[in-house]
Amino acid sequence: MNKELRVHHILCTSLYEGKGYSSEFCSNMSAVVEELKGNPDQKLLLVAKPDMICGNCPNHGADDTCAQDVNRVVEKDRGILAELGLVEGEVYTYRELCARVQSKITEEKFLQTCGNCNWHKQGLCRYEDLVANLFAIVQS
Repeated sequence: MNKELRVHHILCTSLYEGKGYSSEFCSNMSAVVEELKGNPDQKLLLVAKPDMICGNCPNHGADDTCAQDVNRVVEKDRGILAELGLVEGEVYTYRELCARVQSKITEEKFLQTCGNCNWHKQGLCRYEDLVANLFAIVQS
């Protein structure tokens, strides 16, 4: 069975620097990122719902919604799906997903997608870093 990856987490995993909501979240996120980058050809089921990263997020509600805003994250995921021409419920490799982001996301689209995220507001996610990190993943 393929592991599930939430659509916007394609961006998050490529930009992750070891900071997060809690030590439990960071431990899990670090392990997921290490696994994805270590094996970018593993198959992943693309979803617009909680995935292997969300389980340790303090905003993950018991009803699988985001405590910050029930629909905001799902709407973000579906917007990225449309922008990238991807299909929810399809299987892709992490490398394929990163290559799609690399070829489709402009700085303007990045800011529309990530501009309101707390991590972006804290300066942890920059378009220039996204481009460099995606290149490294796709070329690995």
